[in-house]
Amino acid sequence: MSHGLLLRHGGLLPVTKEALVTPPRAGRHGRLDRPGLVLLLGAMMTAALGAADLANVAGRAAVFENAQGLVAAGAGVGAMATLSRRSGISVLSYRPLAQAIALAGAGFVALDLGPAIGNSAAIIMANLLFASGAVRATAVIVPALYRRLDRRAIASAGLDGAIVLFAGITLMLTLWLASPSGPGGTTELLIPILAVGLLASAGVAIIAALALRSAPGFNGVWCGIAGIAVIGLSWIVWLDLAFRGLGRNGLASLLFSFGLLLVAYGWMTWNEEVGGGRRYELVTHALADWLPIGAILLCVTVAAMPRTRPPGVDPAIVGTALVVVLSIARQRLLIVRERWASRRLTGEVEERAQTMLSLARLERAENIEAMAAQICAEALRLDGIGSAAVYGFAPLGGAVPLALGGDFRHEEAVDEPLALERATHLRACASAGAWVDTPRGATAVTRHLRAEAFAPMRWDDRIVGVVAMGTANREDAQRLADRLSTMSEFGVVSAVLLGPMLADHWRMADVRSQLDSIITERAFTPVFQPVVELQTRKVIGFEALTRFHDGMRPDQRFAEAHAAGMGIRLETACLWEQLEVACSLPPGTWLSLNVSPALATAVVPLISALERADRDVILEITEHVEIADYRALLAALELVRGRARLAVDDAGAGYAGLRHILEIRPQFVKLDLSLVRHVDTDPARQAMVAGMAHFALNASCELIAEGIETEGELDELVRLGVSLGQGYLFGKPEPIV
Repeated sequence: MSHGLLLRHGGLLPVTKEALVTPPRAGRHGRLDRPGLVLLLGAMMTAALGAADLANVAGRAAVFENAQGLVAAGAGVGAMATLSRRSGISVLSYRPLAQAIALAGAGFVALDLGPAIGNSAAIIMANLLFASGAVRATAVIVPALYRRLDRRAIASAGLDGAIVLFAGITLMLTLWLASPSGPGGTTELLIPILAVGLLASAGVAIIAALALRSAPGFNGVWCGIAGIAVIGLSWIVWLDLAFRGLGRNGLASLLFSFGLLLVAYGWMTWNEEVGGGRRYELVTHALADWLPIGAILLCVTVAAMPRTRPPGVDPAIVGTALVVVLSIARQRLLIVRERWASRRLTGEVEERAQTMLSLARLERAENIEAMAAQICAEALRLDGIGSAAVYGFAPLGGAVPLALGGDFRHEEAVDEPLALERATHLRACASAGAWVDTPRGATAVTRHLRAEAFAPMRWDDRIVGVVAMGTANREDAQRLADRLSTMSEFGVVSAVLLGPMLADHWRMADVRSQLDSIITERAFTPVFQPVVELQTRKVIGFEALTRFHDGMRPDQRFAEAHAAGMGIRLETACLWEQLEVACSLPPGTWLSLNVSPALATAVVPLISALERADRDVILEITEHVEIADYRALLAALELVRGRARLAVDDAGAGYAGLRHILEIRPQFVKLDLSLVRHVDTDPARQAMVAGMAHFALNASCELIAEGIETEGELDELVRLGVSLGQGYLFGKPEPIV
């Protein structure tokens, strides 16, 4: 992908070749599409009518002398209209070239009206129409090539075009003055000058195409350039015939028509593919070396030709002098470009080394703010950078300054969202790559900065923010556009360090937003599973559980909430709902509530919830979460022992094993279903459960077996001394209807 720079929003933005209009090319497998068939038909008709012209010209009976020109113009305009309808591209994309070809067709009509309006008037009108069409076509094709070149390349190609133009004008003026019939009026001079201008435009277009390494081929860029050159050549043939007193000739008209078809086909198959290779480099260098030399030799040859010297100023001498001066200016420009390129390369190497050193000092920090501040500090180490900032993009829109640095007063504050217009501007520009802004108006962050360069931070296939570096120095501001590659490296490395942190931060923000909605809207339902005496199957209590309306597993939802710092809020909301609904449970039964170590340690929200209970409560402390501070947990549990009994949940499946039970000293121990499943057929599980039963007997606590599903499991657990249990055999967790 080739990039240029486009001035937009008060600054420079990258522009890619895909942003340019690229009409479809010929179909696959060598088959022409509908526009190609229209042009082919027009070319065949033009060739037939042109052959008739050449056959009749000797007898001066060329009835259809200009008919092939009308056919060519109609074919070109018709093909463009067909293409615009087929491809869905607006006809405005083809309008300039269609207008140019239509003007040429009108010129042929003017020639045919010669007997009616007078040959002189017809020729003048036709030439004006031809000239207008040629200028219109050139004004479209040449800028389409040059908009991708930098200013220095445009200046160099402009001098090349001027050299070709003045060399050609010198030749044409000399021939015009030396014509056998003597020099005509200034009107007759218009055509040779325009013809030379067209040839010069074709030369300038060739130079640009070579500089852009446009892919060689018989369509697209090169076909359009060839069309311009053929039209210019037809005018020269026409002029030569007129100088020799031969009048009009079908050959000139045929060349003109063929040029129109080439221009039309080249525009319709326009592409900007890159091709070439070593041969391209050789041709480009040869052109750069020999173009001024060839132009000078042409002018010197013309000046040295034996001819009648005109009185006053000799155009051959003047033209030669101009070409020499332009050639000297061109060579001087090439020398300046070489020196500038050398200095730029040296500067880029130094900047790259300085940038790599700064980037090497970056280390992963503990949080986003520290990491962003470190990036700003290293950016300020770069030569000429006086201000730095790091902005983060929120997934749903908006931008937030994560760090600001430098000597200039920013009209922004860290962690304060940017104004909507500035945030929108940054996000829109970042999607196109690195760019340079000239701060002003709504996009200004300080009235001291002259320019700011921005490098997007891309992580996980999306842009998570930008790094900004600004300067108040005029010279440094002018260099920022040339330093975008260095700025981009900062963006890449910053994204590697800051991207995961930002992605996790915004993910947690999204989780917190979802949890807020769940808590506010009570998007969950309490369900209750009976706990029974195994020997009698009498229901003595219920375990309260939660089912979320979005279908997410409860253990995942609570783990997500704790990771986002909202675990206690979500647990408390669920407990309050469970206690409120539990009022409808059978009287005389107790209620078992699942409590994380974090909620138990918080104490206050847990006690507030327990005050709403209308029955005995058992608090199940899960063993799936590692407890970092047993002392704090035990101190908190001592405060709630008078309000609830304690149980250790999922014994045998978590972190602490028996230590968990020994530290908490619960009244109940719940055996994890991994121990209960197939206990009637697995001696190892039987031994483990027997050991736990012996431990419970000596520790004065009761065992509750979870996940009982078969009668065999029930009988074996009773045999092993387990007194209480729950599972699908006795009832699934169900809401209270």
